[in-house]
Amino acid sequence: MDSFRYPLDDIRARCDIVDVVSSYVALKRSGKTLKGLCPFHTEKTPSFTVNQDTQRWMCFGCGANGDVFSFLMRIEGLTFSEAVEQLAAKAGVDISHAAKNSRSAGERDLILRINSLAAVYFRKALERSRVAQDYLRRRGVTAEVAERFRLGYAEAGWQGLADYLKSQGIRLEDGFKAGLLIAREHGGGYYDRFRHRLMFPIFDVQNRVIGFGGRDLGDGDVKYLNTPETRVFIKNKTLYALNFARKSISEQNNVVLVEGYMDALTAHAAGFDNVVATMGTALTNEHVNVLSRYTHSAVLAFDADSAGMSAALRSAPMFEAAEFEVKAAPMPEGDDPDSLIRRDRSAFAELVSNAVLIPDYKLKMITDRYDTTTKDGQLAVLKEAIPVIAEVSRQVERERLIALLAPYHPNYRKGTVPAELHIRQEVEARIAKTIKTVKSSQKARTKQVKPPDRINLLSEEGKAVRKAERELLGNMLCQEANALDVFREIPPDEFVSDDAKSVATALYQELLNTGTLDMDALVATVAGAPGERLLGELLVTGMEPSDIPIADLISTIKIYHKKEQEKRFRALAEKIQRGEIKRTDKEFAEYWQLVRELHI
Repeated sequence: MDSFRYPLDDIRARCDIVDVVSSYVALKRSGKTLKGLCPFHTEKTPSFTVNQDTQRWMCFGCGANGDVFSFLMRIEGLTFSEAVEQLAAKAGVDISHAAKNSRSAGERDLILRINSLAAVYFRKALERSRVAQDYLRRRGVTAEVAERFRLGYAEAGWQGLADYLKSQGIRLEDGFKAGLLIAREHGGGYYDRFRHRLMFPIFDVQNRVIGFGGRDLGDGDVKYLNTPETRVFIKNKTLYALNFARKSISEQNNVVLVEGYMDALTAHAAGFDNVVATMGTALTNEHVNVLSRYTHSAVLAFDADSAGMSAALRSAPMFEAAEFEVKAAPMPEGDDPDSLIRRDRSAFAELVSNAVLIPDYKLKMITDRYDTTTKDGQLAVLKEAIPVIAEVSRQVERERLIALLAPYHPNYRKGTVPAELHIRQEVEARIAKTIKTVKSSQKARTKQVKPPDRINLLSEEGKAVRKAERELLGNMLCQEANALDVFREIPPDEFVSDDAKSVATALYQELLNTGTLDMDALVATVAGAPGERLLGELLVTGMEPSDIPIADLISTIKIYHKKEQEKRFRALAEKIQRGEIKRTDKEFAEYWQLVRELHI
């Protein structure tokens, strides 16, 4: 059996965690650490923390934590082997011997290599194609922009890419796995998926080609064609041009969403660097989660009458749930962002600047459909608008929208207050109906909530002992205090809170078994245990010498532990006096154990 082990220390030493995380999360310096919006859950206030000294990360909101390998595994959906091999390739560490044993990692790397080769092939084909070059000139795409976005051309023949990949030592069945080739019926080989198309490489945030989009340059029925989903390309998580836009999105705290490749490309060429495209697919929760790493402010710059705009408007609750401020900037009739920017750059800038909140835009669409000078038109507006307002979670926003709608209510002639009151009642009734449908699931979740610990760590005394435990563990982890000396004074089982006891126990066993403190081994031991989150916090922010003497920290914990033992002893004694505990019960044995420990 092959005993090869990955050179993890070497890879870790060459892959600074800040560099890796910064490819996915906008980080800002905060004291000794760096902070950003967590990529693993929705938040508005940054709680995702990276410590460059310890090479650890943690989100203090959702509790996720780890090292550079676990970060890449989680954010890319990789196995451990895949993450190791990806980082090794980035760092230039040779692990070719190990790679043979990782079939799935090899498939990912192979697809990425095939995509890279295809991008080169399409780029060279563009240089030879007068038709494709003329098309780009007509669309106002300069050579510099084409080079930056690595645009290419898929020739009209059926075997061009297939033959090229074969000449590069790529098996055609692997080209099929990459989504670039199509299998002929009855096992007759493979042919090119993309033919006579302008090719747009699709990049991930690490600037790797993960797929392609092709724009038909002939009279085909399908105008745009994308790579099918593969091991590296997942449509509902991918936004075109995010690799180019992510820095500007973070700096401007705003993202502009458009529908197509050309819209995004033209926007970037005109200096709108915070633009990304949905590539013709509907917005998903995954898209919103990806964007939430960089901002919580979005503008939808879609064609006013497009299916994309309709779908985007339906996505408003997803944005609101993620605490986004999302606005609409519909294009003038007959324009899309590409054509408007090429015709009048300032007009596009003004539309984006004057974008309106989604509920306001929805209400305007409703009022524009009806003759609001008639009673029938006003009632129709009210009927369609009330569900729109009920979707808005913030009460202040609902009140503002109710005021806008009041003039269309029959009671308005009696005054604003009666009209608003009736609309408010209708909105609240709609909300109550929605809430009713989810109450059963909420009750089920409530039943699963773990009962509170017997020890009250939320009291002032409890908070003090909690702090003492953290600082004592921090001293031992940074080796300011000799851990074995500390444990002779206070054994791990005398730590009060479950998570501190878990970390202390793992640390004690690690030192007894090996005589040294191996952080990776300690993390692995605590994984899945009550102390996992606490250890993550300590490794990111708490591994520093305490200003409080070690003896005082130990004393604080021991005194509190003894008080809790005494409290428990009295409770058990009362139950024995009432005859509620039998000699065969576990609590009876616990009572006599406390008698011995407290010397009573």
